Amino acid sequence: MFDIGFWELLVIAVVSLLVAGPERLPGLVRDAGRWAAKLRRYVTQAKYEFEQQLRIDEVRDFSEQVEQMDKLMDIAPDKHGKIKTTED
Repeated sequence: MFDIGFWELLVIAVVSLLVAGPERLPGLVRDAGRWAAKLRRYVTQAKYEFEQQLRIDEVRDFSEQVEQMDKLMDIAPDKHGKIKTTED
């Protein structure tokens, strides 16, 4: 996801150890994991809602196309070559 390699993780771990200390580091890592999981859920939910909206828009567009085809079929000549009118 973020394309972080081993050396980057090692640098982050060493800096975190120096800044937070060995006593607070496990709690900070646990909190960071919770935040990462929460962020992942939010992103997944947003992606799902976006895809749902795209599907709704596609269905709406298809429905409009079908309605246009119905209108065209109403004014198209019938099998005898006569053009249908609203009085027919």
